[in-house]
Amino acid sequence: MKIALCYNPKKVNKSYDNIVCKFKQLLTDNKIEYFDFDKSNKGYADLIAVLGGDGTILAHAQYATENNIPILAINVGTVGFLSSYEEKDLEIAVKTISYGNFTLTEKTALCVQTNDGEEYFALNDAVIERKKIPDDYTVVSKLDFAIDGNSVYKLSADGIIIATPTGSTAYSLSAGGVVLTPDLHSFIATPICSHSLYTRPIVFRDDKEISITVMKNSCSSVLTLDGRGIKKLKQGDKITVKKHKNTLKIVDCGEDFFDRLIRKLGK
Repeated sequence: MKIALCYNPKKVNKSYDNIVCKFKQLLTDNKIEYFDFDKSNKGYADLIAVLGGDGTILAHAQYATENNIPILAINVGTVGFLSSYEEKDLEIAVKTISYGNFTLTEKTALCVQTNDGEEYFALNDAVIERKKIPDDYTVVSKLDFAIDGNSVYKLSADGIIIATPTGSTAYSLSAGGVVLTPDLHSFIATPICSHSLYTRPIVFRDDKEISITVMKNSCSSVLTLDGRGIKKLKQGDKITVKKHKNTLKIVDCGEDFFDRLIRKLGK
């Protein structure tokens, strides 16, 4: 088995460096071939091992999904909700790789298209929100949210989040959305600071196509995917969101979802 090893080279931290070195040594001791994975070195791999937090996983999720390569994630960050293993589990993780008898869990991703033909990937969420430094007469995003071409509501708010079950425990949850368990084939639309009592979060099947249009008299808005600002949106711009044709496969350590939810987010 050949491992692509992903970590954050910009993270200047002696403890982090020691963890990466220890993991590499464990791979060598177990005769597991590996290479450092980066933009200039994307060779063939059977598995991507990620050492870091959720941000490091999200940074490599698109490549892993589009190339159908599973991710084994070890949390060396703050929350690490997507990770199956913790720093103390390095030896267990390497043994799991060595034996090759791991179970994979599949994560639904999003395919996001803009009206100018550009296409993007997101694992957690697609967000349209008001520009933080407005250059318009209003500071409110006014958005037409539709499912399968049917307008659900016209929103006056800071924005709206379209989240997968994976992303339902991230920004959407902080904005008042509900948690979607991983086995649900659903998405959730969560308004951000809505100016209406009647625009509440909506859960719907993931085979639906969502469209969001920036309406007239809206302030300028921004499209954000998995926390990364992508592009500015002006009045009349429209994005569509649907299920990505591939899923992200992550090595599952067998921990119950609700146990993890309480352990990671119940503090």
